[in-house]
Amino acid sequence: MIRRFRLVPDSARRRAAQRVMEHYADPFAPDPVDLSDDGDDLALEDEILAMEQVWAMAGAVAQDPRIMAAREEDLARYAPRKHWRPVALVAAMLVVMIVGAATLLLRDPGDGAPQQIAASNFSTGVAERSQVVLADRSNVTLDADSAITVQISDRERNVSLQRGRALFEVAKDRSRPFLVRAGNKQVRATGTAFSVELRDDEVIVIVTEGTVEVTELPRPRARASAPPHSAEMKAGTQLVAHNDTDWSVAAIDPLQATSWRVGRLQFNGNPLSEAVAEMNRYSRQKLVFRDDRIPNDHIVGVFKAGDTLGFAQAIELGGFVRIVETTPDQIEVEAVSRD
Repeated sequence: MIRRFRLVPDSARRRAAQRVMEHYADPFAPDPVDLSDDGDDLALEDEILAMEQVWAMAGAVAQDPRIMAAREEDLARYAPRKHWRPVALVAAMLVVMIVGAATLLLRDPGDGAPQQIAASNFSTGVAERSQVVLADRSNVTLDADSAITVQISDRERNVSLQRGRALFEVAKDRSRPFLVRAGNKQVRATGTAFSVELRDDEVIVIVTEGTVEVTELPRPRARASAPPHSAEMKAGTQLVAHNDTDWSVAAIDPLQATSWRVGRLQFNGNPLSEAVAEMNRYSRQKLVFRDDRIPNDHIVGVFKAGDTLGFAQAIELGGFVRIVETTPDQIEVEAVSRD
């Protein structure tokens, strides 16, 4: 199913705002807002998704020194002893909402505890996502089953992606480049936003803001037969590096490509095998194919991360597979013959 943007009644927007605020008022509520009880109310789901994206962006900048300075200035200017003006009240409410969003977004969905730079290693398990704030005030969103190692010095900010995927919102600091290494690929930035993913033998880089430089690092004991690859990337582009010789850069929709941050997985003609692997990252109930025979088909649709059964039912309705058996641990399907 593909959902298109449309005009939304104010009632749906109000209900969505209430749902999002009530959800994040609970410090132990898992991310994102659960949409399973909304039935076919697509207008409400679209509004909740849009508000969660705004919430995440607000939280990401809450600790920016400029935001904090503006907050202190407003508190000093509109102290309780003075008459509150409507505009001052609105400004104060916005500051409280932004700071509150940051506090809530820093929790680990696994146990509710904030991840606040207590160590140099961060990781998530299956079906978990997490946000951390680094010592330089950069924000990192870790996808499910992902891990990074962080080393920050006076000269450089170094991150090594060990597995999975992470999105980086880099605090501006021209004196200290922000370097992310994945395999033998390195992404260099000073203040921007981008994601890096390790997928089998591929490294995938998506830039959502600013520009980055991706370079190929020499492999140990490898004989240099050609100059190393490099690519300058701008916002709205994706690099897929299959190996040291096959690099491709293409334009993409950044919001769609990073929809996993809010619990949505979007596929636009992706191979079915790739979509299945992506869905399985977010659920302990795995989708498996009988005899490992996955149809050579492509899929288009938007799915809720973790809803493996819903995904299986969707591809069954699409005529790709037939569900054979369902257990708490797996959903077994077999390819449908089209002879």
